Amino acid sequence: MPSLRTGLFASVATAAILAGGLIAPAPASADPQVGACYAYKPAVLKDASTSAPVVDCNADHTAETFWVGAAPSALGLPSKASPAARLAAGQACSTRVMNAYVGMPDRVLPSRFRTVVLFPTDAQWNAGERWVRCDVVLQGGVALKSFTGTASALVAANPSTQFDFCTPAEPNAKSTYAYPCLNPKKNWIKLLDKDLGGPGSKFPGSKTVERKTRALCKKQGKAWSGGIKYYGWWAIWPTSVGWREGRRAAQCFVPYQQYQKELARRQPASQPSAEPAPPADPNATTGSA
Repeated sequence: MPSLRTGLFASVATAAILAGGLIAPAPASADPQVGACYAYKPAVLKDASTSAPVVDCNADHTAETFWVGAAPSALGLPSKASPAARLAAGQACSTRVMNAYVGMPDRVLPSRFRTVVLFPTDAQWNAGERWVRCDVVLQGGVALKSFTGTASALVAANPSTQFDFCTPAEPNAKSTYAYPCLNPKKNWIKLLDKDLGGPGSKFPGSKTVERKTRALCKKQGKAWSGGIKYYGWWAIWPTSVGWREGRRAAQCFVPYQQYQKELARRQPASQPSAEPAPPADPNATTGSA
């Protein structure tokens, strides 16, 4: 006959087994679907996963899934995986694919739309889920722009210029948030956003990335000079730390007023000015860019 102490131990052990749901892998959830919408905050841009639930696309939301694929098991827990490994797993989610999904396949200029690559949470991964999804979000300054309806409907309802990427003033490495282009005298527009290396590539050195970026941006400045003798341009290149974290793009900007003048210069004399139409009120919520 067991002692009282033994009986208590057995009861505690049994309770632990019955409560095993606290330590056992969570049941697998349904794989994400293309076209699903989510309402999450900008903090997700720095994370590997999000637990934000699917929401009705007709309600306010900030993200829409445009691609779903299989993540390699070798990735390991997404929260522990390197930025390079996560970038490689989501490499199919290129700007070209994103642009085609939202309805602007011929877009050349960078836009305020960007891709967010996401994986299962650690609990979902431990339960056997092995997917990777890519969401499209619209940046509005330091925030993510909420809208209703699909991203493609938003693009169809607005002039393409409303999605151009401007900084509120002269850009710098710490302040390149994507704002609508509203103030020609202060805004700088992004003309180029080009990766200098793929996932897993080694940092080529500070002098090399600076030289390559300056060459690219000087060329952009000259092409979009607006007929100004001393035209302006700005270059931002990745650091070694940024390179390891997956930020490998050369970014080129020119003053928005200079850009507009060059657009007008390129128009035939018989054509009206090509100055972009002013964007809609950026503070509007439904149906605006």
